Amino acid sequence: MKLVLGDAPLTPAALAAAARGGSLDIELTADARERMAAGHAAAEHIAGHRAVYGRTTGVGANRHVDVTGDLGDHALRLLRSHAGGVGEPLPEDVVRATVLVRLAQMAAGGGSRPEVAVALVDMLAADRMPTVRDLGGLGTGDLTVLAQIGLALAGEGENGGPARIAVGPGDALPLMSSNAATFATAALVLADLWDLLEAGHGIAALTFQALRGNREAFADAVAEARPLPGITLVSARLRALTAGAEPPARRQDPFGLRCLPPVAGALAWALAGLHDVLAVEINAAAENPLFAGGEALHNGGFHAASCALALDGARLALVPFGSLAGARLSHLMSPDLTGLHPFLAADASGSSGLMIAEYLAADALARLRTGATPAVLGSVSISRGLEEHASFAWQSAGHARRSVPLLRTVLALEWVAAERALRLRGVPAAGPLAAARELAAAFDDRLEDRPLGGDAALAEAALPSLAELVRSVA
Repeated sequence: MKLVLGDAPLTPAALAAAARGGSLDIELTADARERMAAGHAAAEHIAGHRAVYGRTTGVGANRHVDVTGDLGDHALRLLRSHAGGVGEPLPEDVVRATVLVRLAQMAAGGGSRPEVAVALVDMLAADRMPTVRDLGGLGTGDLTVLAQIGLALAGEGENGGPARIAVGPGDALPLMSSNAATFATAALVLADLWDLLEAGHGIAALTFQALRGNREAFADAVAEARPLPGITLVSARLRALTAGAEPPARRQDPFGLRCLPPVAGALAWALAGLHDVLAVEINAAAENPLFAGGEALHNGGFHAASCALALDGARLALVPFGSLAGARLSHLMSPDLTGLHPFLAADASGSSGLMIAEYLAADALARLRTGATPAVLGSVSISRGLEEHASFAWQSAGHARRSVPLLRTVLALEWVAAERALRLRGVPAAGPLAAARELAAAFDDRLEDRPLGGDAALAEAALPSLAELVRSVA
């Protein structure tokens, strides 16, 4: 995949697609190379006349300790000392996306040496990502993750491979002064959650069809009465997906259907906010100190408060969205709403049918709620009290990444139940949802009590395709 960095901003969507597309052919534009060269030249000049944090001094509480001897050795020692190498290995797409984010940021010209960027480009082209372990980030720079990547460039680390660069004076801190791993993880999660939000619209519409819901809840006039962006978006989606529906079975539906626009709309709004933060952060010079306008500007731009809050908001918004899917799953178990046997069983002789699906969804939702605690509530005091605050954006990004499969499971279970109800009712595959019904054709049509794992796995695998269908219809 070819990707040009340095002129147009790298978007969160393009970042996610590139990180999951295998080896990359990266081109750094001439303007990007000039900005990096100018920033590095300014750093060299200023460091020759005055102390510069992390380049001619120690870091953290050692900020006042002047470094004697070879500054290149000092930079390599910083990488070695900060590369914690503890915790679970990060997924390869997260590592690849982290390198991409750091390249996009370096292209802004904050002081990093151009040769470091070229080495990162070579790493992506080779498509051999180093093993990078996840513990150590606090949302004030992904120090341990980026130090491990820096060591891999030098041919060191857990499986760094061949050396791609000799670490020079001032190379370490500029590379580490970023939340690139946090922003990379958030962009990948954002792509996943947009798909799940769209797929969730389609699944809710299938449940609506199975339960003969009332379209009044999605009416344009209702949305216009509360014109929040998320509500208007979701209402329009559901109007399109439920066009031509049967006459409603009830005057008012349960909340799982009736309250979907405000609840799913809140998630859409939260994801839009996260996107807007990332669109800036993945292209912004993040170095401390920042070399700009001929000055070395010592700053706190490494603090990821905005991203932490946006991630926390998105994770919180997942809970009501997932809970409504769980509620709709329960509605599909109810003969009062479906007109079918309890739990969509084959008969009324005590068969459990899809009863266990509620347990599975409740377990996943309990874990989703547990992982939604806002990370910004944390506190810390480290480096002898000098660094007395952190955003904990890295923790929020990690929780968000782990929330994706949980929500995926809940939606898949609802889809399996909705499709079964539609089959039992003999509803033909027609209208806007016909293609969605075709996606579910592989779901097992046996009605006897049996394990549900196979159907759930098929549904999970088809969720991205369902999301595409929803976007094409609505």
